[in-house]
Amino acid sequence: MTWSHWFVTPAFTSLFFLLGVLTLYWFITNQIIHAMKKKGKHPNIEQVRANVGVVYMILMVVAVQITVHGTNNSWVFSNFLIFAMAFVSYFLMLEIRFWQLLSGILIFMTVNGTIFFSLSWAYAVIYLGFFYTMKFVRQHRNTGWLAYVDYTLATLLFSTALWILVGFRFDLPIWTLVWEILFSYFLLTIMYIYVNSLMSGANTLAELTYTTNYDELTHVKNYFAFKNEFSSAFDRAKLKSQPLTLMLFDIDHFKHVNDTYGHLTGDYVLSHVAQLIATQLKAIDPALVLYRTGGEEFTILFSNYTADQAREHVAAIANNVRDAEFHHNDNDIDISISVGVTQMQGNDEGQVDIYKRADQNLYYSKRHGRDQVTFS
Repeated sequence: MTWSHWFVTPAFTSLFFLLGVLTLYWFITNQIIHAMKKKGKHPNIEQVRANVGVVYMILMVVAVQITVHGTNNSWVFSNFLIFAMAFVSYFLMLEIRFWQLLSGILIFMTVNGTIFFSLSWAYAVIYLGFFYTMKFVRQHRNTGWLAYVDYTLATLLFSTALWILVGFRFDLPIWTLVWEILFSYFLLTIMYIYVNSLMSGANTLAELTYTTNYDELTHVKNYFAFKNEFSSAFDRAKLKSQPLTLMLFDIDHFKHVNDTYGHLTGDYVLSHVAQLIATQLKAIDPALVLYRTGGEEFTILFSNYTADQAREHVAAIANNVRDAEFHHNDNDIDISISVGVTQMQGNDEGQVDIYKRADQNLYYSKRHGRDQVTFS
């Protein structure tokens, strides 16, 4: 195979084109998600994939349509339009209102120069039905092979209807229509298998990532996640000359809770404290994250906060734990926390310097009566 001789059938080139479009989309979304995480953001991955997907598919469809507009072969990319509609409706499950989708179709018809053709309005009706049918199938889909059957019946029904209109519009031979319908079914099946495998792999990776970065008992981030994110936050604060404040706290007399009420009650206290504070942090600032960094030790990173800016929030967190009700196995338990807080200083060479200072403040609180906050 050379530049001038490419001995590959159209079926193979169409398949490679389809897989290339999907792979490029997956690559772009992964890069965007990675870049957002690198900047310290916590993106909604499904929302990012959906938003990027709709923009990506619109650009692809417009580019394809401009390429073939005004030619006698403008029908050859009909399968790509079917594929694009199935992708955004079934796999991305976009929440698009009727008027928004209709507006998009009208814009497409305008670009295509077919808005005044009655046959184009028949296309529009079928595409609208296709979109909402695929969303319905996805939302109410069965499991296993039945999900594939539902998907196949819906896509085959609408792709057949669309190809019949294409055949009528361009006076295509019956065997060409049959072949294109079968090939449409083939492409949609490949897309189903390929996209599901990508999403399955992403879900597996997400599960592994969750297991690696989250504490099983409290469902907040663990020491491994803290170590990585603290390092990134420190480097970012140094580079951008931003403040960084670290809060360490222990649950007071936790060993006494375990020895007196049992380990199940101890687990309850850990979990309840973690969820109580995690909920509070979301109200304060969704960017704040709670980490379980030891048995009864937790940490909060106040990125872009000075110690004075964090002081009010730290006090509110300690008060919230003290005022909360802890009731387990008919026992009412009073819980408080001892806290150490420090801000990154100019002579700190690494994150260890900040951590040691916060840890010293924590132990000062514990040695001087507990249930108090020490700043430095």
